[in-house]
Amino acid sequence: MIKDTGVYLYTHWGATELYETVKNAIRKKWRWNDPEYLARIIFDEMIKERQGGESGYGIGTKMAGDIWRLVIVDCKKFTVTVEDEGKIKKEKTFQQICEEK
Repeated sequence: MIKDTGVYLYTHWGATELYETVKNAIRKKWRWNDPEYLARIIFDEMIKERQGGESGYGIGTKMAGDIWRLVIVDCKKFTVTVEDEGKIKKEKTFQQICEEK
């Protein structure tokens, strides 16, 4: 979810890798303060090498009912929060993500 815009980027099978996907997008250091562009950059990472399919990914304004992992990107605070089944598992700044091994 891109908190600043209320846009949800959905992956049907890729929830386990979703934080790594967001991390790869954040590490590019592109458009951190531009939620619309950052959403597109993250979505590009999500569908990388899987473009053109009929299912597996989506973009919406509501959270899908069947998710167990939610990754929240907050461009105003420059943070990424990972929630598993409604419980916060991880919260990092964009800068901390860039410094992660």
